[in-house]
Amino acid sequence: MQKGEKIAVLTKEQVLEKLLLAHQAWFDTYRDHEFEGRTFPGYAEFHTHGEQYVLVKRAKLWEVDSHEYLFFQTVDALDADALDDWVSFMRESGFKKAQPRPNHMSSNITLVLIADSTSDDVAKVVRKTRFRKNFKLGLEGWADLKLAVVDLSGRRVMTNGAGKDLKPTLEANAWPKE
Repeated sequence: MQKGEKIAVLTKEQVLEKLLLAHQAWFDTYRDHEFEGRTFPGYAEFHTHGEQYVLVKRAKLWEVDSHEYLFFQTVDALDADALDDWVSFMRESGFKKAQPRPNHMSSNITLVLIADSTSDDVAKVVRKTRFRKNFKLGLEGWADLKLAVVDLSGRRVMTNGAGKDLKPTLEANAWPKE
């Protein structure tokens, strides 16, 4: 941040709207998305298909499908117990989004929690969260859990190892420069 530069203060709802707008160019975005008995104020998904062939499309060498599913949730205060509940939900229910098929390469199941405040132990839980599910020993791909917490009062973004690529986008939209 440059000297004298002001940072706008946004509510969690405003941050959510900015994040959905930021993902709108590449993702299909939805508001108030119902999934497995829970309502997410923001949801986005992206699907890509790649293939390689020789001379004609019938002579296909390979093809792969990759998917990304982002679940956005806003919370007032987040502690380690609530975070554990969300992570358990994503492991048990969120991974239902990953549909292993012969051409499936990878699916990212992403949870972004936007909190007014977090307890001190949340950062440690976020960093330690790791989950990967292989399908048919990886022959039908895998799915990873990405986790990010935006702490508005602490002005920080915390991610697990799989979700570190989310951090620049989250920071740019949570604390835009005026």
